[in-house]
Amino acid sequence: MTDDAQRLAKQLAAQMGCSRRDAELYIAGGWVSVDGTVTEEPQARVRPGQVITLAPQARAEPLPPATLVWHKPAGVVVPPDATLPDALARQWFGAAQRSRTDASGRRLLRALLHRLLPVSPLPAAASGLMVFTQSPGVARRVTDRQSPLEQEWLADVTDAPTTPDAREAVLRSIGKPLYFDGRELPSLKASWQSDRRLRLAFKHDMPDEPAHRTARAGLTAELHRQRIGRIGLDGMAAGQWRCLGAAERF
Repeated sequence: MTDDAQRLAKQLAAQMGCSRRDAELYIAGGWVSVDGTVTEEPQARVRPGQVITLAPQARAEPLPPATLVWHKPAGVVVPPDATLPDALARQWFGAAQRSRTDASGRRLLRALLHRLLPVSPLPAAASGLMVFTQSPGVARRVTDRQSPLEQEWLADVTDAPTTPDAREAVLRSIGKPLYFDGRELPSLKASWQSDRRLRLAFKHDMPDEPAHRTARAGLTAELHRQRIGRIGLDGMAAGQWRCLGAAERF
């Protein structure tokens, strides 16, 4: 008995009279259904009698690179210097965790979560804004040592000093020069936002720096990245994510 199943891309190309490449773009774009179920894998096998449907609004175009921002919960470890495994991406960036603030119009396809590169990964103990992108240009802009992008962090201090002099001494300690890899890091702005909360702002990519500076000042603090450039958390709860729109820039 022979297996008459064929690749979906081949079947769609024959049915629509289009090229195999266009058929693959239709499928990867989430425009193709088999027996009423959207199928995103061009290599999927279909059998005679199965109904292949192309959505009326289908476009045979490559999907633009995606950039996702995520409110990383404290304690979550992000794999550094490698693309995020697809299984982990699907776990973190599911439909249930998608923020209502997402106005990008991007559909939650497999391609949206494929080969996402963590940019400026947060330390495990820290929480706040994380960036994942398929765009090398976005990754370079965020991590470039000459980048003018400001990062804003909040530090919730458990052992905050109570006297004005002691609080001022903390600011002086945090603002002292910090050397890394044989070079002096650019200056950092620090201010007290409340009795227990510090705001830190700096224009370079060094996500370990807030922990070094607060520890050097003798503080125990929970660290939270609030913003990179023009992109912030915008009310996203811990664990939520959204996709940047085409016009959004860091």
